[in-house]
Amino acid sequence: MSSTGRAALSELLDFLENAPENQEIIAMDCNDSCEQMACLAEKVARGARLEDLLPELQKHMRYWKDCREEFLALVAVLRAELNATPPAS
Repeated sequence: MSSTGRAALSELLDFLENAPENQEIIAMDCNDSCEQMACLAEKVARGARLEDLLPELQKHMRYWKDCREEFLALVAVLRAELNATPPAS
């Protein structure tokens, strides 16, 4: 087995063994809990640490990459908006 194959297998086994199954976090997706996720993303965009706000979500995102990518994209957009210079009048 190649090193890439071993790494993929190791990642899969880690996921199966350690991925959190917190149903409350799993149910809190962008569609059903949009307002709560947006509030968390805004706090993170302003400098808060997600692991301080909701450690269970931080653990969840370690294993659920698509959730992490969407959340980080939202944080990036909010940071860009916060750092944007308003147009001169």
